[in-house]
Amino acid sequence: MKHQTYRVYEAIKLDPLASQQALAERLGMSRESVAGHIMQLTRQGYILGKGYLLAEQNTYVVIGGANVDIHGHSTDTITSHDSNPGTISQSPGGVGRNIAENLARLGEHVHLIASIGLDQRGNWLIEQTRSTGVETHNILRHDTLPTGTYLAINNDSGQLQAAIADMRIIDTLDAQKLSQKQALLQSAYCIIVDANLSCDTITWLARQTFSAQLVGDAVSTAKAARLRPILPKLNLLKVNQDEARAILGSTETDPKKLAQALLHEGVDEVLLSLGSQGVLYFSAEHGQQTPCHPTLPISDTGAGDALLAGYLSACQQNKNLDDSLSFALACAAMTLESPHANHPELTVQNVTQWIEDL
Repeated sequence: MKHQTYRVYEAIKLDPLASQQALAERLGMSRESVAGHIMQLTRQGYILGKGYLLAEQNTYVVIGGANVDIHGHSTDTITSHDSNPGTISQSPGGVGRNIAENLARLGEHVHLIASIGLDQRGNWLIEQTRSTGVETHNILRHDTLPTGTYLAINNDSGQLQAAIADMRIIDTLDAQKLSQKQALLQSAYCIIVDANLSCDTITWLARQTFSAQLVGDAVSTAKAARLRPILPKLNLLKVNQDEARAILGSTETDPKKLAQALLHEGVDEVLLSLGSQGVLYFSAEHGQQTPCHPTLPISDTGAGDALLAGYLSACQQNKNLDDSLSFALACAAMTLESPHANHPELTVQNVTQWIEDL
């Protein structure tokens, strides 16, 4: 940052609501010159909006899916083509949203960019997300499409019998809308992209030049291949084996070879989930498999989202690789032991204590 621009930046930090004329008089500069420096600071991501909202350090920005999960659980053997007694519950969901919530619960400053309907379900979803500490003012509201909804029916053993996913709204999160968030994206410490986004949107993100670390989550086997255009830009990619094969167009069964192939495509670090076998970490310098912590799973929903958030949080805590992977797996294990997609007590202190109690 040039000296005069830095002077303007420091003056705004002291008085964010000062007018351009007041800043000019204080700095002995012309109002036009101050305006030029403010424009430059905005383009570079140091200023985020009106009132000279300044960018915070170590900010995460998550771009991806946010939806409402509705689960029906039959209390008896399901009878097809008939009404079945049971329970119905509603909870916040969506890979991007889940990652954002986990990061916020772990003490990170995180913004969520997602498309949500202008409806009551959307209002509820935003309020639930905001209450966990996630910054939600960059969420985009759509006035015609409903909030994304996942409707699942489980039998009396908890096994999925059928589901309907109405996620049409995610495709409205396009390049034009994201370009309006350039200041936030330019100021971010880390940008997390999930594969719920359309191919066109991910391709647009791949063409941008961000100073932030770029992290990808493959989401599912059906959507993972959407990340191909952005692979050379990714500092970190979280996948499972099926998702890795989908991205690579491969039938390879050796997880180490899958991870190495992703590195060959330009990814700096790979977190390859092995399910009950733990996680495989690969980079140009290291390759190691870390087993899962012992746990009594209740639901596997959201465990992968917690794994990624836990790893990012551990790196932010400057933990070494072994401790980072252990912390990430503990976040996943705690989530497995919870009936919710996000463990409501997921904090650095609680995760650390959980590991110590093993």
